[in-house]
Amino acid sequence: MTWKIINSETGKVKPRNSDFQLNINNNLTRSDQEVAMAFEKHFTDVPFLTTKSLNSSPTVAESLLKQNVKACSNTFKFHRVLPKDIVKYFKTIDVKKTADLWGISVKIILSIIDIIAPYLATIFNTSVESGVFPDLMKLSKIIPLFKSGSTLDPANFRPISVLPRFSKIFEKIILDQMLSFFNINKLLHRNQFGFTRGRSTTDAGVELIKHIFCAWENSEDALGIFCDLSKAFDCVHHEILIRKLQYYGVKNTALKLIISYLSNRMQKVIINGKSSSGSPVLMGVPQGSILGPFLFLVYIKDLPSIVEDNHDIDYLLMILL
Repeated sequence: MTWKIINSETGKVKPRNSDFQLNINNNLTRSDQEVAMAFEKHFTDVPFLTTKSLNSSPTVAESLLKQNVKACSNTFKFHRVLPKDIVKYFKTIDVKKTADLWGISVKIILSIIDIIAPYLATIFNTSVESGVFPDLMKLSKIIPLFKSGSTLDPANFRPISVLPRFSKIFEKIILDQMLSFFNINKLLHRNQFGFTRGRSTTDAGVELIKHIFCAWENSEDALGIFCDLSKAFDCVHHEILIRKLQYYGVKNTALKLIISYLSNRMQKVIINGKSSSGSPVLMGVPQGSILGPFLFLVYIKDLPSIVEDNHDIDYLLMILL
């Protein structure tokens, strides 16, 4: 609503997706598949172009983690699920009409979930025991959504990722079990507000105001530094994330499953029903996923501890990317 008001007052009107497709095809005489391929290359290259100057180091990130955060002494293990658990978890997922690359929507699965739940439970339990996340559940459908600026520039489009609908069920189960472990062992930092159950960015705002009033009452200055992490989810370094998960107690087969979840992912861009050939996703956590936000929190969880002890921005860059 806020952006609608701003766009209305500034006279900005976003074109429809159909306007974009007609525009780019007429001006560049490209087929829908060629447009899809151009978008695919752009979305695949963005994380590497964003992080190429940072010299990310898993070894340095792990060293900083050990210096500032205590390791978890307990080891996380996945628990087997029953068909009734599959049904329960699936019914907590938002019902959306958008179909994945296989043409399956949440609405379709909802109508047959009671019938297929035993089979899904078997697949999930087998995946947990073997540490292998099914490859067919790692193929994303990307729909470019226009933001602003020229419709001829792929950088002005946001990639909307539609993941396989069956993967949503598995991710929900994985998330709940891992989140329970992190909460029991008090691994999530008290200053983490976003993507955290029972807390919100509103709570972060309240905390900020409290600090400002406290400084004012003590006749002190209050300084705030706000950082916008460009392509944050897309730029997660897998090796750094894996080392952090292991440090927090996710080991053995459980860690193997998460590594499998992150590996061999593919994305295809769809334009007017035409698909690109597909590119591997070598960096980041899956956009539009249920598990992605939690994995990102694990990735930056030690940041508050490092900020408390260090004031060098280089430390922040090393730990973030």
